[in-house]
Amino acid sequence: MSLEVLKPSITKNVALGCAQILLWGGSYFILSILAEPIMQETGWSYQMVYGALSLSLLISGLLLPRIGKIIGENEKNFVLPYAGIIMALGLTVIGFSEHYFLFLVGWTIVGVAMGMGLYDALFASLGKSYGKATSRVIVQVTLIASLAPTISWFIVSLLLSDYGWRTACFIYAAILLVTILPIHRYTLPPAGSKAAIKPQLNDKKTNPHKPFRSRIYYLLLVNFTVGAVLTTGIVIHLIDILLDKEMAMAAVVSAVAFLGPSQAGVRVLELVFSRNAPVKTAIISAVITLVGILLLSLNPNFAIPGIILFGMGNGMRSILRGTLPLAIFGQENYAVAVGKLARMPLIAQALTPFIGSFLIEQFSVTVFLNACCLLALINIVFFLMVPKLMPQQNESRRSIAVSMANK
Repeated sequence: MSLEVLKPSITKNVALGCAQILLWGGSYFILSILAEPIMQETGWSYQMVYGALSLSLLISGLLLPRIGKIIGENEKNFVLPYAGIIMALGLTVIGFSEHYFLFLVGWTIVGVAMGMGLYDALFASLGKSYGKATSRVIVQVTLIASLAPTISWFIVSLLLSDYGWRTACFIYAAILLVTILPIHRYTLPPAGSKAAIKPQLNDKKTNPHKPFRSRIYYLLLVNFTVGAVLTTGIVIHLIDILLDKEMAMAAVVSAVAFLGPSQAGVRVLELVFSRNAPVKTAIISAVITLVGILLLSLNPNFAIPGIILFGMGNGMRSILRGTLPLAIFGQENYAVAVGKLARMPLIAQALTPFIGSFLIEQFSVTVFLNACCLLALINIVFFLMVPKLMPQQNESRRSIAVSMANK
């Protein structure tokens, strides 16, 4: 049975991008605005408040392989549409939390919602629906979603100034309740439609997990994990890095402002001009990221070019999280591949803030940046190995397809 797919729709892609803005804003980015008032009211430390976000990332990473499998094996998407409801529940619990334990419970629920609704679950759902057109859809959706920090920070700041942090959580939860489910109902194919037909290759009896025991799978797993560590480490400690270069705070704020536009800009270029295969784009992304970090480690005069290049590399990496597994494992294994490849990066992201802080506090910003440069160099070397393994992977996919056709 061949898998029939939907045709991309600009209207639906914009709607999906808006849903991602709201979901990222209600989870990954919300503490950027609410952390300070939470600490002032409760007396909880910086580590306690942001440790809850790390817990969310950990929960999300542990759940994603299972979530990817559920998306891949069921005609109806039981995951993505309901992420807003679960995230709203988590934010409501956070808003009511007078004790730290309840605060952690709220963020645990948010972590479940992050696994259900952020990029990895979205990419798995898109791959199942759009087939070969998935790459272009991912670029369009992530281009819109790149506005998540700017828009969500504005919304949360407005709510905070008018109502306080607890009510801000409640109102944001209400926004998620009334928007996310309708958007996903509109954009995703209903069960039983031609686009929702499950391919035979996803059958447990005919689709062994051999693709996920291959060398190229483990190579990608390392690449994605290192990329997640670099992104989280640099972004979280970017202000500390620039201040260590003895830049004035006003100059630091101006320099950091280039991060978001550079991420969005490279996605526009990818959408309009790109003819590169995902593997080639991955190598370019890894090289640009290394150059960006190197510039950040040099003279302060190179800070803005370093941030722009790092932002471009990171913007490309977000797209590659969806397009590279599709190119390597094919649509029939895509949903499972995305879930499996997301676990270790998210766990690494949860640990990165603590490891980065340790390196900076115990040694120096320079040591931290040198470690990041080493990781970025390793990532380039590993990505250069991927094209050499592609023929073997493609032959394996063809053999499985022929075997299934003969049964």
